[in-house]
Amino acid sequence: MIITPHILAGSALAQATTTSLPVAFFIGFFLHFLLDAVPHIDPGTFLNPERDENKPWPTWLYIYAAAEFIFIWLIVILLFKNRPDFGIIMMGGLGGIFVDIVDNNPFRFLRTWPFFKQIHFVHTKLHYDLLASKWYFGAMTQLIIIGGSLWYLLKF
Repeated sequence: MIITPHILAGSALAQATTTSLPVAFFIGFFLHFLLDAVPHIDPGTFLNPERDENKPWPTWLYIYAAAEFIFIWLIVILLFKNRPDFGIIMMGGLGGIFVDIVDNNPFRFLRTWPFFKQIHFVHTKLHYDLLASKWYFGAMTQLIIIGGSLWYLLKF
């Protein structure tokens, strides 16, 4: 799944359920696995399926991910910075993307270390790998998640 729905859904669910920053982070963290279990697209959808997962992504993919990461955080900050629950929104969003930060970074050797190894195992087992030819199903689920999360966050 791209970064945007993970951050927005983690923020929305944390905002709806808690007033604790650590709990907000873990809500986003666990929600990440649930979101990755539904059909979705991510930049990896369009990579060669025979590709070795232990090799870093192509450079363009890291540039795309960094740009999306910066863009969505700027939007979240601009929209919600004046709210009293801004910390909860930020921690839920950070938890929502944390799995991808530790599992999909250029330093693939980290996947052999304790904690990172377990995250990678669970992330891989639960991740729904959508065929590139069915990309529209994944785009639809992400648009619903983004729209629903934004609607919820903006209604308060």
